[in-house]
Amino acid sequence: MKIEKRTESLKNVRGMKKIPGVLFGKTIEPISIQVDEKVFHDTLNEKGLTQTFEVKLGNKKHLVYIKDIQRDIVKHNDFLNIKLQKVSKDDTITTNIPLNIIGREKVEKPGVMVSVPNDSLEVEYNVGSGVSHIDVDVSALRIGDSLAVKDLTIPEGLKVHTDSEQTVVSVVETHYDEAELETEEVDPEDVEIITEKSEKDEE
Repeated sequence: MKIEKRTESLKNVRGMKKIPGVLFGKTIEPISIQVDEKVFHDTLNEKGLTQTFEVKLGNKKHLVYIKDIQRDIVKHNDFLNIKLQKVSKDDTITTNIPLNIIGREKVEKPGVMVSVPNDSLEVEYNVGSGVSHIDVDVSALRIGDSLAVKDLTIPEGLKVHTDSEQTVVSVVETHYDEAELETEEVDPEDVEIITEKSEKDEE
């Protein structure tokens, strides 16, 4: 992914359809950068927030991963700022990897839902061993069933820091209180009809 040094104001950068950010790491001083919006979105879709990739700044290449994204509160897909952390092949990365729930449609129905109190796990891994997500298959679960961290199949190379007993997904019963709206029938004879008198009638 090609990035550039930022020399314009944040407003001007965003006006050029580019995302401002910073490149930092243990071996370099922080550098203000900018990257084309489409290029960054494509990279994010491919690598996520956990996998490393190369960026080119000038004539130098850096191995990085997306450390953080600041999103617009209203337009969630609009990125206000990004942080790229430079790493080396000997480094380890500690971050949160999102859970990908599989089979939800086979479980959920009126009155039954899949609850996901924790949608990511804190993990540690060597550079190059990151994954974009961890799959959690809930298709065989029934009401009252749950899965904890220890029940998940963790990809090779990942060391999970999240408590192994922590519940990550459960199937719960929901209740809906449907308000019954009653329409009262009104007898026409009980309705008082008020008419305005004309000025001529009043005379």
